[in-house]
Amino acid sequence: MTKSAIEVRDELNAVSSSFCLAKWLQVTIHLQNGQTHSCHHPGTHKVPLEELKDDPSALHNTKTKKSFRKMMLEGERPKECEYCWRIEDAHKDNLSDRTFKSADHWAYPKLQEVSKLSWDQSVNPQYLEVSFGNECNFKCGYCAPHISSGLMSEYLKHGHYDSMPAFNLETLRNDGMFPHSKDEYNPYVDAFWKWWPGLSKDLKVFRITGGEPLLNPNTFKFLEYLKSHPMPELSLAINSNLGISKNTFNKFVEEIKFITENKLIKDFQLYTSVDTYGKNAEFVRFGLNYNEYMQNVRTFLKEVKEVQLVFMCTYNAFSVINFRKFLEEVTSLKDEFRNQFNHTRVLLDTPYLKDPSFLSCYVLTEEFWPYIKSDLAYIKEKAKPDEKTGIYIYYDHEISKFERILNWLESLEENEHRKNTRRALYQFLQEYQIRKEIKFSDYCPEYSEFFKLCEKISLEK
Repeated sequence: MTKSAIEVRDELNAVSSSFCLAKWLQVTIHLQNGQTHSCHHPGTHKVPLEELKDDPSALHNTKTKKSFRKMMLEGERPKECEYCWRIEDAHKDNLSDRTFKSADHWAYPKLQEVSKLSWDQSVNPQYLEVSFGNECNFKCGYCAPHISSGLMSEYLKHGHYDSMPAFNLETLRNDGMFPHSKDEYNPYVDAFWKWWPGLSKDLKVFRITGGEPLLNPNTFKFLEYLKSHPMPELSLAINSNLGISKNTFNKFVEEIKFITENKLIKDFQLYTSVDTYGKNAEFVRFGLNYNEYMQNVRTFLKEVKEVQLVFMCTYNAFSVINFRKFLEEVTSLKDEFRNQFNHTRVLLDTPYLKDPSFLSCYVLTEEFWPYIKSDLAYIKEKAKPDEKTGIYIYYDHEISKFERILNWLESLEENEHRKNTRRALYQFLQEYQIRKEIKFSDYCPEYSEFFKLCEKISLEK
């Protein structure tokens, strides 16, 4: 019997009012700089090398994280989890991600077992997301040098953006965020593979991210490992910009095709990133060739049967005007590529960009809202089941994810801070064009009037 979210919340509260399984069973590890966190809401913290000497599982089980587990078992609230505390405190019946993550299939079966563990006991995660390195061939506008080697080379040449001082290279060094280069020994990658034999026994979900993971040899090392060590209970996911060379792309397709056809894993999902249509997309995700990207998407779906492909659209200021054209392509793919049960294999995920705020929709004026309203109406119309087959093109969760963007924007008020973000955007675009050796007007002519507004604000005293 499937437990309701409320029932899971009550079982968590029976342990303590702050107990959350994610702190034990979920982890994201950035091996390029030794940062770790459990759940995507808290920030990362550094894995001390001395803790790895005797226990490679300290990539997950740091002393810092164990102290938070102790607090949770005793009903105290770790400050880093305040996202959930704010939601729960707003109304007694509110359910936060503390409940939803703990109710997931990789977490809930372990509830009673974890609740009886000592706070200082090391555990293996059930859900692991790992970045083996920051190798990346893109230089996306909202990314950072410790995540993209392409951006790192740009920062080493030009220094940090004046509009984004947080990514000052010296600050990254001081904060323990500066990445190892691909040519130097990385003790965190070494510890990961030492931990792997024990870790792999319990793993239910494994997601490889980056950088661009298909440029890191450890990704293909793992895919090769599966051929001699099948993991039939594992859900595997890989994030990719699909902008890699044809040889690398073909190698990846053949590897996943072999692994899935021979049922070496439970299932596979490809998460691929693009934020809008055409030249607008190429401007923000610099390095992208939109037409080649869509060709790779189609090739993957044709060659690798049954698996899902999820478009990850980090919806931002330059997503808006031409997003309908992108949606029309997604709709076509959704309709064409279906699994054996006639359900679409293509999904749309639209998290909205929050930081930097001058690249988010927050910077826009209300003249842009009709585009978003029209796109939402389009998705809802396409969500209606086909009269003959009863099959859906878009699902409720895809609609609600996009709808919340509009709800958020309509709740905003014009104020001095938003005006300042437009000033910051103009400053950023000047720097961006110089670094990339491009003209904004060649990529985003549809935004020319808004650009002029930002310029006018920037010139005001």
